[in-house]
Amino acid sequence: MPPRYAGTVDRWLTGVRQRLDPATGLLPHTVDPATGAPTSVARGTSQSIIQRFLVDIDPAFARSQYLRFRSLFVVQPLRLGPAVREYPVGTDGPADVDSGPLPLGVSLSATAVTLGAASVAGDLQLAGALANYGELVGVPVSTPWSKRYAAGVLPIGDAFVAWSKTARPWVSAAQPPPSPGLTRWWRLPFLAALALAVLLAWLPLIRRRASAGAGGASVGAGGDEADARRGQAGDEQGGAGPEQCDEPVGALGVAAGHGEEEAAGHEDRGGQHAQ
Repeated sequence: MPPRYAGTVDRWLTGVRQRLDPATGLLPHTVDPATGAPTSVARGTSQSIIQRFLVDIDPAFARSQYLRFRSLFVVQPLRLGPAVREYPVGTDGPADVDSGPLPLGVSLSATAVTLGAASVAGDLQLAGALANYGELVGVPVSTPWSKRYAAGVLPIGDAFVAWSKTARPWVSAAQPPPSPGLTRWWRLPFLAALALAVLLAWLPLIRRRASAGAGGASVGAGGDEADARRGQAGDEQGGAGPEQCDEPVGALGVAAGHGEEEAAGHEDRGGQHAQ
């Protein structure tokens, strides 16, 4: 920054340090216009913009403020990814026109702007995580000429995202990365939730296919049993073998009763011839 601004910067930093929010140690969301005394707690919608510009005023002070902001406002609701609260952890408050709706205490606008604050602070891990998370929950719609989030119904949101993704320090040097704020496994719970959702969506189809396969197997088994019964009945109707006859069997395989009847017939015919 040009040397002629040094006096202004020093006076401003001195006044700011005297008027930090006592609950968080950060710049307050609102102050008394006459004295500069805090009139509200620090909030995510203002902190995300403050952290975006503070690095160009005093990088050392900006680093300490950013790390405190990250510890109090960046959370992982339901363990599904990073987001930024409107009020510090352990504190809740009402939503307004700046914060928008606050599901689980998270401000979507503060989350989008914090992407830029993380980039200028050198926290590329958090910036990348916020960008990746926004690609899924932000409902992006792409065309050959443009890309819009929230299905294109919130143009101001698109402006914030574009501004945050291109954020760089204006006059200060690129900042060294801070200590990681996320573990390398932060995606695992989110991916597990997605896998479970896909499995639940496919489960009815899997059940229907399993039921259809079981029904086909039952029909095939019933057909085999019917064929066996029909074959057995055919064997019984076709006649029993010699070993299954009730009459005694002679040496030539002729039943004894049939042989006697045939001999009697010959005797009758012989008598008739003689007669």
